[in-house]
Amino acid sequence: MNKINSFLEYEIRAETIVLGERIKGGVYRPCCKTLRWSTITSALRKLFGNDNLHAIGLIDKYNTYYFTYSPQDKVRKVSRVPIQVEVLINIVGRIYIVEMKDNPLELPQEFNLQLGALISKGFGNSQLKLKRKISSDDVKIKKGTLATRIPEKCKDLFLIKKIMVPIYGYLFEPISETSGKYIKSLFEGSEVVGSEFLLKKDEKNEY
Repeated sequence: MNKINSFLEYEIRAETIVLGERIKGGVYRPCCKTLRWSTITSALRKLFGNDNLHAIGLIDKYNTYYFTYSPQDKVRKVSRVPIQVEVLINIVGRIYIVEMKDNPLELPQEFNLQLGALISKGFGNSQLKLKRKISSDDVKIKKGTLATRIPEKCKDLFLIKKIMVPIYGYLFEPISETSGKYIKSLFEGSEVVGSEFLLKKDEKNEY
């Protein structure tokens, strides 16, 4: 029996967001081009105090620029080697929040959300506006290319019925405010059979 009631689709707009990829060493940080489960779910849980929230996002439009800053060594109180960060600007996208039948959500029609890294430097202020509620019975299931990042253990929540050609990676799952773990996840580019709104849009897959 399907326990998923619906998906809340929010439009997201932001002037600047830093969604840095986790890379050890180096002085350049590229930006993820999708709103992965870990980023949007963590931000929503923190805002609403609900650890049962699950959400993913997709970015439909954006531009980029580069921001250079010098992280501070808090112990020695000196600046480290400058780091160049890729920044997404003029972002327009979609957020999908899972609503379970036994746990209906009471979220506002519009709200602001802080997303990504370098929030203290003014990045990440986003505006969300509810566009529609999609019943799970009305979700079209199609074969296509995944356009976001979802933990493998959450695939059923987002109605991914079959994994054809996976591209695996790891997303960070917070356990508390100070700790977490990496979990195996499906990355963008994976070939799947699943919810149409999760798939890459092209001429043969518009909705």
